[in-house]
Amino acid sequence: MMLPQETTNRITGPDSATLHFYLQPELFWFKGHFPQRSILPGVTQIHWALHYATEIFSINHSFSSIDMVKFQLPLPPKEHITLMLNWDSEKSKLSFQYQCNGRTASSGRMSL
Repeated sequence: MMLPQETTNRITGPDSATLHFYLQPELFWFKGHFPQRSILPGVTQIHWALHYATEIFSINHSFSSIDMVKFQLPLPPKEHITLMLNWDSEKSKLSFQYQCNGRTASSGRMSL
């Protein structure tokens, strides 16, 4: 299983969306990262942001670079998380933020 269980999503405008997920313990990404305390890898968080933004906003640009990324809290299995996406089509920039229990877990901006 590669994607989290989507519980709800809300398109909040032509360039913004909020998605809610449950992180199933069976997700591929938790296997071996780390054996004593599994956490969702940062690269997976970036990948999911790009995946869902491409799907929701019909983006057909390819990935160019990560302009900024900050990981503040680990995301373990069995958590309910929120992903907020903002797409700036003029600048071809995607911003994302993951929240867990009302706190920012990670955020970033990438160029496409």
